[in-house]
This record gives sequence, structure tokens and C-alpha cells, in this order.
Amino acid sequence: MEQATQDKRVRRTKQALVRALVELMAESGYEKLSVQQILERASVGRATFYLHYRSKEDLLRSSFDNLREQLAEHCHAGTPNSVEPLAFSLAFFQHVDSHRKLYRAIVGRESGAIVDRQMRRLLADLVREEMGPHSRDVKRAELAAQYVAGAMASIVTWWLDRSIKLTVEEINALFRRMTLPALHAMR
Repeated sequence: MEQATQDKRVRRTKQALVRALVELMAESGYEKLSVQQILERASVGRATFYLHYRSKEDLLRSSFDNLREQLAEHCHAGTPNSVEPLAFSLAFFQHVDSHRKLYRAIVGRESGAIVDRQMRRLLADLVREEMGPHSRDVKRAELAAQYVAGAMASIVTWWLDRSIKLTVEEINALFRRMTLPALHAMR
């Protein structure tokens, strides 16, 4: 029972830190952000922070790990014998849509480059994982992973920068219509 209480406390602390990071990034960008500001916003002590993370960069990476787990769940949600290609794409675009304020605030800033790099890694990892068992050629799988990650990141920037009036479902359908034939040709 005591372990479960500690686990809940750790989860709450980590969630508070990630929430503080996201809020502060939306307000002033990542590059100007200090660990002290995160601690104050999250109401967490310095020792507690460093018990879980080495730096603000480590906290940022951890927040992307959480997103990666959520998106990966969508890949494995189907039936075992029929895996839908890029099953995570709708969930990704929904995530972006639900965090529009954050993405809009960081696009075009130095922090945007940091977040963009992490986001592209996350997306490329998901594509690599999906293609792994089907790919005969590692170089082709890597090219496909980079292609999809770049396309998704560019679509997000275009969608948010220009306030394009398309729904998440429309964005996802258009992305899939353009991307799936290219991936199929890579196999």
C-alpha cells in the first residue's frame, strides 16, 4: 500500500513538472526558461526535481517519452494481424490541436527548434518501430522514418502558422493520402 502511495506521489510530481514546463514554454519560450522557474510554478523542491531529472533538457525529453507512449498505444490498438500503417497519426494531430497555444508560441523561436528536433525524433522512432519487421532494407526504413517525421512536422507548422481551417480529421486524412503511397513504394 505504501509503495502505491509513493508511486502516485511521484506521478503527480512529474506531471506537475511537465505541466509547469509546458506552461512556461508557452509563455516565454524554452531558451529563457530556468529550472528555478519550473520549480516555482510546479511547487516542487530542487532536491525533488534532481531526484527525477538531470536538467530541464531531461525534463523535456521525458515529456516526449510520455507522448511517445501515448502514440505507440494507438499503433498497437488494432487487431494483432492487421496493423494500420501510421496508426498514430490521428492521435498525433489531435495532440497538436489540443496544445495549439504551446505549439504556436514555440514555432519560430529557438525553443521551437529544440522541440521540433525532439518531435521529429519521436515520430521517426514510431515509424522505424512500425516498419522494423516489414523492412528489408535498413537505409530505406530510415529514409521513410525521416520522410514521415519531416512531413508531419512541416504540416503542423503550416497548419498552425497559417491558421488553416481544417479539422484534425481532415489534416490526418490528407497527410495519410499523400504519405501512405510513398511508404508503400519504399517497401
